[in-house]
Amino acid sequence: MNYLNSALVCLALCLSSALQAEEQTQWHYSLGSHDFVVEDSHTLGVNASLLLEHKTQSDILLTAALDAYIDVDVDKLDPDHIPVWFKSAYAASGELYRVNPAFSFGWQFDLQGKRNTVSSVEKQAKVFPGLTANFDGQALQAQFKAGAGYYYLEIDDDVPRTRGYDRGDFGHGTFAYTFMGSVGANVTPKLHIQVAAQTWQDEDQWLENQYRFELSYQTDFWRPNSVLMLSAEHTQYNLDHYAKVDVNSAEYLPILPWDSDTLVRLSLVVPW
Repeated sequence: MNYLNSALVCLALCLSSALQAEEQTQWHYSLGSHDFVVEDSHTLGVNASLLLEHKTQSDILLTAALDAYIDVDVDKLDPDHIPVWFKSAYAASGELYRVNPAFSFGWQFDLQGKRNTVSSVEKQAKVFPGLTANFDGQALQAQFKAGAGYYYLEIDDDVPRTRGYDRGDFGHGTFAYTFMGSVGANVTPKLHIQVAAQTWQDEDQWLENQYRFELSYQTDFWRPNSVLMLSAEHTQYNLDHYAKVDVNSAEYLPILPWDSDTLVRLSLVVPW
């Protein structure tokens, strides 16, 4: 995990520099509710986020998002789950070459993570530098990203212990590749829609697939320039990497009885 620690230090230094130029930094916070869906289980709750965006003098865009979720955990997917969990996303990006006013190539460095979900994700970290192709039209936007880096996923121990897995079986980290495509459209001057799909793969097989949908509406509710946002994020995990026997064996029992989760979220994003 030395790679991850180094990345955290670099991003902390970048964000520290951003805070020294407050006039160029945009802060937002959000408040909302969510439904975390695992198969036929629905876990409702409330959430809050802190979002930061800063552009340096050399036109490098720094972003950070910290999300905290409080679940009303009633169906006990995990009998010992503490119903508070977290997500985070940090990024640095810049332009490499502009073809025309709407189309450009760029670079991006991403660090994403989450902790303690009700779907038994104990810890996840994705550290991926990559290249991007970007289209930014008046009504339509699109991006394609390809990168290579480090992927780590650790499963919480409570449910796996009931399925024959022990300490040392829960974590899987590997060098991996990622590919992402997204398309956005301005439906009206205030209404925006965006869809995206992303995959993470190692040299042998896929690790995770994720699909995202976002609908945002600009409003002056609460404060001017606020945004009401409805989003859905569906994630599929390949649990075969944790197998203790051949996955085609009659004795194979996956580390979890589910291999996907869906987060549906309604939030009001407010300028600070």
